[in-house]
Amino acid sequence: MTTTFHLAIIPDGNRRWAKQNGLRGYSSLYDRGVNSLVDVTGAAFEQGVTHLSLWGSSHANLANRSSDFFTTIDHVFRKNIHRFSDHPIIDKYDVRINVVGEWRDSLTPKTVEAFEEAIAKTAHHTSRELTLLIDYSGTRERTAAVHSILTDTESDVPTEQLLRTRSWTGHLPDLDLIIRTGSWQDPHNSAGFMSLLADEAQFAFPEVLWPDFTAAKLQSIIDDFHKRERRHGK
Repeated sequence: MTTTFHLAIIPDGNRRWAKQNGLRGYSSLYDRGVNSLVDVTGAAFEQGVTHLSLWGSSHANLANRSSDFFTTIDHVFRKNIHRFSDHPIIDKYDVRINVVGEWRDSLTPKTVEAFEEAIAKTAHHTSRELTLLIDYSGTRERTAAVHSILTDTESDVPTEQLLRTRSWTGHLPDLDLIIRTGSWQDPHNSAGFMSLLADEAQFAFPEVLWPDFTAAKLQSIIDDFHKRERRHGK
């Protein structure tokens, strides 16, 4: 049996990092954040992660399509998605790219097309999976799953498995570890982040803002995770 290791990362602290470092403008800031995402993605698969989920934007982030932030983040997504699909680590570790959330309804057509191209390019890979959560809310995911069940007159009484099959992230294994940067002074989850998969997940809140998170810091957290005793309520 193949052992899975599902890691999720919430890359928080970008704007605080920009303020501390005197960086102005969303574009330069999020380019720096994407650089960290690419580096950490490669390191995660090299360190034994089989499923990596990255929170790229919440539903609230993209709710105002007329904002300067939306225009910038849409451009950053379109410009950088191929940095993931073309990265050598994708072929080396046979990584499939998946994008979860309501991004098809919110992003501009050109950006949606860029994501679709990345998904199609890696669809034949089967060993590992990189999931990008774009325009994502765990609360909205649960609501959509329940609505799907309730409006299906042929479904049985909703069970945990049925709820999972109707959810956006239900095909993924349970989460093992969630890392949230930038919130060590206020450790918390947000918007029900991947709550359908997080029942037994461990959390890590490193004392670092996202752009300063490195592969070495990731290795330290993973090493610590493997030393923990996981009792699963026993």
